[in-house]
Amino acid sequence: MATSREADHALGLELQLEELVEQRERARVQGRREDLPAIDREIAQLQQELADTAEAATSSPAGGAVPTIRAEQVGCGGPRWGSAAHATPEMPRR
Repeated sequence: MATSREADHALGLELQLEELVEQRERARVQGRREDLPAIDREIAQLQQELADTAEAATSSPAGGAVPTIRAEQVGCGGPRWGSAAHATPEMPRR
């Protein structure tokens, strides 16, 4: 389960990647071919770090216990909308 810290870190990495991609494009447009290999290495490193962060965020918690969310916890445990149980004068039964 991703923590707020992991999510913040991933977002920071994505922003850094976006900036580096823009730098690479500027270097290409401006003919600075000698800068491209270094920028490409930085992009590759950040992509790997982002992949590692995503893997850590999606791995199961310690002990292999996976949290369970029951339908009623998210409002799906009751009668279906549109059923007789939810029929009102404003919302006729189907």
